[in-house]
Parts: sequence; C-alpha cells; structure tokens
Amino acid sequence: PRYELRVADADGQNAQSILISSEPIMSPAWAPDGTRMAYVSFQNKKPILFVQSLSASNGKQLAAVLTKDGTSQIYLMSGDGTNLRRLTVSQAIDTEPFFTPDGQFIYFTSDRGGSPQIYRMPASGGEPVRMTFEGDYNVSPRVSPDGKILAYISRVNGRFQLMAMDLESKQIQTLTDGQRDESPSFAPNGRIILYATDIDDRGVLAAVSSDGRFRQRLGIQAADVREPSWGPFLGN
Repeated sequence: PRYELRVADADGQNAQSILISSEPIMSPAWAPDGTRMAYVSFQNKKPILFVQSLSASNGKQLAAVLTKDGTSQIYLMSGDGTNLRRLTVSQAIDTEPFFTPDGQFIYFTSDRGGSPQIYRMPASGGEPVRMTFEGDYNVSPRVSPDGKILAYISRVNGRFQLMAMDLESKQIQTLTDGQRDESPSFAPNGRIILYATDIDDRGVLAAVSSDGRFRQRLGIQAADVREPSWGPFLGN
C-alpha cells in the first residue's frame, strides 16, 4: 500500500503530497505559524514522531503521547525533541493532546474514569478536570481559535458524530449525522470544522459550520481520507 501526507486548498482542490511512504502516516498537526508539520510515521516499523519543516522557523513546544513508562501518557518537549517531560501521571491511557489557542491549557482524551472522556489541564501541569459527561465515549478534542467552542467526537446510538460544546454555558449541539465521523479541525476563523467521515466504506473529507447549519463534502481525490488538519491563516 501507499500512504501520502497531503496539503490541499480549503475547498479540497490542488492537493499536493509532501510525504509518500509504504507505511502508515498518522496524526498530522500544524505549527501555529504554518511553517512546520508534526506527524507520526511507521516507516521504521514502529511509531516515531517527526517534525517536517515547510520553511525555516524556530522550534516551539510539542505535546505527544509516548508509551515509555508502562502506559500511554502525555509528554511535552521542545520542537527539536529535547527537554522531554511527562505531563500526565495516571494508570490510564491518556492520548490526543491539543493545546488551547493561548497555549495555557491542554485538552486530551483519557479512560481514567472508566470510559474515554475529555479532560483539560494546565500546560504547566496540574490536576486534570473532566469536561464531558454525556455518553460513554467522547474523544478527539479540538478548541476553536477564540477558545469558546470545544468540538469532539461522541458515540451516539452506535454512531460516531461530531459534537460542539459551548465552553461557557456547557450546552452541547450535534453537528453531523454520519456513521463514523472523526478528526475535527477548526478553520482559522472558527466558523467551519473540517472532519473525515465514512461513505460506502471510504474515508471522505467533509466540512460543517460550527453552528451545524451548513454541511459540505469536499472533492479531494484520494483513495481514503483520514485525520485532516486545517492549516493556520498566514495572511498579513
């Protein structure tokens, strides 16, 4: 099989490969300045975190999941892989870390309460606070650029759907009605959420407005689309 890491326009057109491998490529994440992309590659037959420079830039902090002390835990490190330190300390599986736009907090998924739920903790360390309580499966937290909305995937009656939580009121809205939605990613303006969904057993790129009123399937041509990540706005 052939796996590609691609960059495309916001409408799914003009896709360009920036990495081609015979082994899986997972979890792409942009640097805030759009000059680097972090991803996990299995090209050496084991999961290794890479950072690819798209142009010159200074290194910044990364949050990553490592299994080095018995369980999957969240670690922080510099952009060049140095200054590694453990952030979460539990016997559970902690995964999917995501920095808030101001860099002060990290949202992540953990089964420390008995089922996968979303938690928040200070990026400097501290006690995690549980954020999701409805349902027994809530994963893939993403916070809007203005810090007001938490998007995530929830299992509802056997279907995996995209949800949005108003972080002030804690009100929750279902944004999609798919069978297997995954990997939400906010546009830089916070109005659109990019995600992947299954249609006829094929991964398809799709978008929905943050209020759920607008939905669109994007026309990227690929065999199977997974784990989209919207790049930052680089205008002046």
